[in-house]
Amino acid sequence: MTMMMMMMRIILLLSESVLVSYQSNSTVQCELGNRKSVRVRAGESLYFPCPSVECYESTEGYAYDWWRNLSRTNQTERIGTAESERVHYHQSVLYILWLTLDDTGLYITRWWYEKDKCDEYETDIVVYEAFHTDLLYSPMVEEKAIAIYCPVCENQQAAFLWYKNFSLIPNQESKRLPIRNSSKESEGIYTCVCTWEHNGLKHNTSGHRRLIIKAQSVNNPPVFQLPVNNSVVITDVGTELILVCSVFFVCDECPVLWQRNKTTLREDDGYKQENRAIDGSVQSLLYITKVSELDLVSEFRCRTKDSYRVMFVSVTLKSRASTHAVILACICTFLLVLVLSGTVKWFSLDLVLFLREIPIKFNRKEDGKLYDAYVIYQRNSDETTSKTVSDFVNGSLLTVLERYCGYKLFIHGRDDLPGEDCMNLIETKIQLSRRLIIILTPGTSSISPEAYDLQVGIHQALVQGETGVIVIQLGQIRDYTHLPLGLQHLLRKNNPLLWRDGQSSPTSRFWKTVRYRMPVASSHQKSSEKYHLKV
Repeated sequence: MTMMMMMMRIILLLSESVLVSYQSNSTVQCELGNRKSVRVRAGESLYFPCPSVECYESTEGYAYDWWRNLSRTNQTERIGTAESERVHYHQSVLYILWLTLDDTGLYITRWWYEKDKCDEYETDIVVYEAFHTDLLYSPMVEEKAIAIYCPVCENQQAAFLWYKNFSLIPNQESKRLPIRNSSKESEGIYTCVCTWEHNGLKHNTSGHRRLIIKAQSVNNPPVFQLPVNNSVVITDVGTELILVCSVFFVCDECPVLWQRNKTTLREDDGYKQENRAIDGSVQSLLYITKVSELDLVSEFRCRTKDSYRVMFVSVTLKSRASTHAVILACICTFLLVLVLSGTVKWFSLDLVLFLREIPIKFNRKEDGKLYDAYVIYQRNSDETTSKTVSDFVNGSLLTVLERYCGYKLFIHGRDDLPGEDCMNLIETKIQLSRRLIIILTPGTSSISPEAYDLQVGIHQALVQGETGVIVIQLGQIRDYTHLPLGLQHLLRKNNPLLWRDGQSSPTSRFWKTVRYRMPVASSHQKSSEKYHLKV
């Protein structure tokens, strides 16, 4: 009987050898899986299953092929199946008994799940002579540790011993090591040594893991991300609606739920709640099948609690129809503001001019000025231009500003005396004036040298900054480059006022703008002619 069993075993080994030989000579390219790494100690034994769970568990009807490339030789060799060898494999499990440093290398597993299809797995096995921190499995970082599980011998029948910081823990012979009342004193390196049997001989395999007890986190209250408290949701009666409540938690077991008027909502009444976790937050979705009139007069609360208190945010529903009046009121208000703004802008000149008529506004301190404006215009020009300027200065300008508005103007040829020193007179009169009125015409190609008053006036306005300037343009002028640079600068700061025929009325937009730029008249004894002018 024993002889027959030995013969059957020899036949099985021979058949596996033939199959392996066929597989190794095959030109089939296996599909490569993820590469792994295993670290072990010399003197122990390694029970190493195929890295893929499916490859390890599904052995019936499949073939396996194991290879290794040792670091010391850098040559690839096939691993045998003879259990008498120290390194051998049996189907999906590789055995390396009594590990040595020379066992360090790359181990290759080929799993033939069909005649011409296979998967290949590569594993780096590193053997250490003594304990090294590289042998540690991933650490356990816990606020409160309950137990540690042995990281080796997962699929083996074995006996277990536990060590803490390499000192034996008595009476602990299970795969699971309980940790009671974990604290900082519980921290350390825990070693699990499992003893397993192969071919009647016992072998040891150890696994090391560090336990770290982290400080317990402060119990921060939940934070509502959605919705905003006392928010309003616009909807219609009879429509379906989804209310979303998102709460950021530190607590993993704190509940989030919706209520209506402080009562729990039931699915039979057309309400359904669904919770889901997303990136540290809990979302509670309330599905309202059909919004009712009662919902529109109710308060919906998203409610949660932590260890200390209950918190909630409130949401109310409003019918879309009820918002029409609000929207209409907002539109009307906006239009009214728009009209008022336009009206104020249009009549701002009239408002300022009206306020100047109030007597209290006339009580101002004397500034030592004698004239309200000094009029500068080109006196030496062609006949047409001279007539245009003369008609404007002696006609509309004097009529409106002096007779109608009561301003006091200084005009050459009218207010100077024969024989006076012209230059000294100009400087003195400009210094005694509050404004400069500069009149430009299209025919003005340059300022004549005798226009000394323009040079003095520009200097007074730009350098000393004591006198305001009003530029009146008689007709269209497309280019100002022929004018003095100082005057060009003044034109960039204040656009000139364009005079057109038909603006003789003191109430025209042109003269209102001129009056707006003029100071309050120093003389308010208006001529009776004011009342005979056309409005």
